[in-house]
Amino acid sequence: MARTRVIKDIENLDQAIKAEQDVESGYHSVIDENLSYWMAVEEDVIDSYTRLIAASDSPEVRRTLERIVDDSEKHRRILEQVSTLLREIVTDEEKHAKMLTNLKSNLEKSVGGK
Repeated sequence: MARTRVIKDIENLDQAIKAEQDVESGYHSVIDENLSYWMAVEEDVIDSYTRLIAASDSPEVRRTLERIVDDSEKHRRILEQVSTLLREIVTDEEKHAKMLTNLKSNLEKSVGGK
């Protein structure tokens, strides 16, 4: 099953530049904000459950909460890796926009200079 296109066909350099720039404003910033909140939730869980572990006399409660803390620490690391990978993608998109802008400028100069 084919997916619906998110952007229309790119037919010129202006559209290509805009498509590259829209990745940051339309996608990355929203995803990054949500990842930040999710990481904060994992940190809060770790902090709260660690205090519950220290306050609990029940070995079963401590074991269960320790497993959850371990998972939350793993989730936090994974989310940080995802955030880092997304920043790498955005860096590439910014580079692409600059490359296209330079190409457009060079083409305009060569057409205007003739």
